[in-house]
Amino acid sequence: MQKLFNILIAASMVGMVACSVGGDDASDKSDDRVVVASVDGRVLTEDDVRCSMPEGLSGADSTAFVRMFVDNWVLKQLKMHRAEQVLASSYDDIDRLVEDYRQSLIMRRLDQYYVDQSIDLEITPQQIASYYRSNAAAFRLDHHKVRGVVVRVPRTFRNTKTLTTALSAVGRNGISEVGAIAEKHNLLLSDMSGEWVSYSDFLSYLPTERSNSYESLLSRSGVQQLSSSDAIFHFIILDVARKGDIAPMESVEEDIRRRLYSERRAGIVRGYEEELRREAVEQQRVDIGDTVLLRSMYYVNVDVQKSVEQSAVEPIIVEEIIEEAELNLEQMDSVKIE
Repeated sequence: MQKLFNILIAASMVGMVACSVGGDDASDKSDDRVVVASVDGRVLTEDDVRCSMPEGLSGADSTAFVRMFVDNWVLKQLKMHRAEQVLASSYDDIDRLVEDYRQSLIMRRLDQYYVDQSIDLEITPQQIASYYRSNAAAFRLDHHKVRGVVVRVPRTFRNTKTLTTALSAVGRNGISEVGAIAEKHNLLLSDMSGEWVSYSDFLSYLPTERSNSYESLLSRSGVQQLSSSDAIFHFIILDVARKGDIAPMESVEEDIRRRLYSERRAGIVRGYEEELRREAVEQQRVDIGDTVLLRSMYYVNVDVQKSVEQSAVEPIIVEEIIEEAELNLEQMDSVKIE
């Protein structure tokens, strides 16, 4: 076996051969194939191992890989054989689950095909704002959010007044002046002025302790400071959105984008599913004894609602559309509804 491992390793360095699936019956293997292992009449060949070996392995790594591969293959055969003995009665359930999963994957890919064909990926600021206004209650905060700036300075720092003046003007003038001071004096600047962060994240840049409450800092305006043993932290909280408030729109823009995309995707999938049902009924490919269900497959309720919404001059009565659809359905000679 050691000689065979060496042969496999050498062959893998020369090049790969056409791969075949390991685990065939011994009778299916041609005489010129070298058998590496066999279990209950099923064999693993040299070609099977070589085809599975990653490229670029060193000699020691190749040896380890071959041994691991063979061991795993043997264990797999033993477990499958034991499964045939103790789980034979469950095979039908397993086959059903596998088939259900296969069909689920296929349908998911079909959904994505129609989505890729039709979806509009552009989401405008106006659409985001409109969604935010219509669904504001869905964005109620369960924690505080803030925007602010933190600057850590050593205790020997002497330009405190210049720094605090610049910090107090961040809301009006931006972060550039504070950034210049931090760069000149090699100070640690944590800029959260342009994005909303959780208050707990903001506090993580300060010398705070989890056991203490820092709610009072939220109510103070202007530049504040906290100290540690070796530094002083100057900070300003520019804006606060408290727990229970509606989250600022800019803090939930990405969430809204995802929601709008999901809604568009769901609409496309729902639309082509309705079309599939209606076409199948019209083409006489569906035979259902349930009259209500059959009629529901023919009606496209989404399209009916759109027709009502888009008719501004002469409002369309939903019942009239349904009656017309029922008439069309009754005229399909081959569809028998008792």
